Amino acid sequence: MIEIKQTSEGNPLIMSSVSDFCGSMGYCELRIRHYLKGIKPPQTQKTIDGTKSHEKEEVYEKEHFTFEPVTEEGLKDLTKDIEFAREGLFTRFQRELSFGTEKLSILLYGRADKVMRSNGTLIIEDSKYPASKGKYSIQYQPFDDQKLQTLLYLNSNYSESGSLNESDCFEISCEKKAWIINIKDKATLESIKIFQGFQTSEAKDFLNEKVTRFALIALGKVEPEHHNNVRKCQSCRFTDCQYILH
Repeated sequence: MIEIKQTSEGNPLIMSSVSDFCGSMGYCELRIRHYLKGIKPPQTQKTIDGTKSHEKEEVYEKEHFTFEPVTEEGLKDLTKDIEFAREGLFTRFQRELSFGTEKLSILLYGRADKVMRSNGTLIIEDSKYPASKGKYSIQYQPFDDQKLQTLLYLNSNYSESGSLNESDCFEISCEKKAWIINIKDKATLESIKIFQGFQTSEAKDFLNEKVTRFALIALGKVEPEHHNNVRKCQSCRFTDCQYILH
C-alpha cells in the first residue's frame, strides 16, 4: 500500500513498502493508482511458492550457521567483517525532496534477504525464485525492479525490530557498496544465475530519478506512463486493471 500523510511541518509524507515501490517503478507505473486506493493484487501460486522458498532458506541457515552479535563498535569498524542472519534486518529509506517551493518526504520500508560487510564493502544479496527459469538463460542483467530493490536496501538505515523511527535505526559503515541478485531454483534452492555489481554513480542516479518520479506520480503532479507491453499485462497480478492490454 502507498499512503500519503503529513509531516509535523505540514508537508506531504509518502510512505510505501519497498516491494510496492519496485513493482510500480520497475514494472508498471500505473500500479501506483491501485496502491493509493489500498488495492493489493491477489496472491498467486508463484508468490506463495516464493514465500515458501524464502522460509526454507531461513530455516536452513538457522540450523547450520551461527552469527556473532554485531556491536555498535563493530558497525563502525571497517576492518571487521560482519554478517546478519537471513531476513534479520528491516530497512528504512528516507529522502527529503523539493519541487520549487514545495517540500516533501518519502519513506520506503522493507526487509532485506541478506546483509553483510566484507573487506569494507557493504553487500546486499537478494534471492529470487522464478516460476520459469528459462527466461534467465538469455538475461544478462537483472530486471529494473530487482535492481531497484537492492539499491534501496543499500542506501537505507537498518533495524532489527522493524521500527520506522529514525532513532531506532543504525547505519553500517562502508567504503563501497555492492549488490547481488541470486536467481535460484525454487525446489532445490540452488543458484541458476547470479547478477552482481558495485553501486556506481549511474546506479545512484537511476535510483534517485525513480524516487523523484514516484513522488511526483503519487502526488498527481505527473501522469504515470503505460509500458505498452502486452506480455507484462498478461503476467500482472492486477487482473482486473482497467489499463490492461490484451
